[in-house]
Amino acid sequence: MSDENPKSRRSAGAVRSEASHQAIIDAAKTLLSEKGYVGFSIDGVARLAGASKPTIYRWWANKAQLIAEVYEVESACAIHIPEDLEVSQRFSLMLSTLWELWHNTSCGVAFRSFIAESQNVKENMELLRDQFMARRFALPRQILATAVRRQELPADTDIELMLVITFGFSWFHLLTDNLDQTETIAPFIQHLFTAIPRKHQA
Repeated sequence: MSDENPKSRRSAGAVRSEASHQAIIDAAKTLLSEKGYVGFSIDGVARLAGASKPTIYRWWANKAQLIAEVYEVESACAIHIPEDLEVSQRFSLMLSTLWELWHNTSCGVAFRSFIAESQNVKENMELLRDQFMARRFALPRQILATAVRRQELPADTDIELMLVITFGFSWFHLLTDNLDQTETIAPFIQHLFTAIPRKHQA
């Protein structure tokens, strides 16, 4: 949910033109918004951006990886959670902001598309599991770890399980296109922070 600068993850090789890179990202964002995943193609992005297909494929191995970067660029500066709130308030605000981002911008389409495309491409699944989701977990993990340090949460709180539960809840609403059901966030947060999962003792 919180991201490092996507530029730091770009592939090695030919130096990218920042102007061309931005034009491609903007074109991809526009195409996703206007045509959706079904109408999204590297051909369309190339035409709209005034870039060549070889240039795009040199920087992104396939359209799923381009879509993933669209998501990261769009979401990188969108979620800011004040540190002076209680942990449950911070989590609630984080989910509300995230759902709004998914619902009202191209991020929702991009994320669903990347998940769908990753089901049949091993390279994309590895990227989704090992890198993309690790960056999604960064902000909520930091919020929970801070709460443990502040003794707002028990020392044996199972942070990783709380993250999985939270993402499972959010992904269900994303993938079933029910992000307008924001009234479900409050009771979910209340339950999550009432029945806090604990680490099993060895």
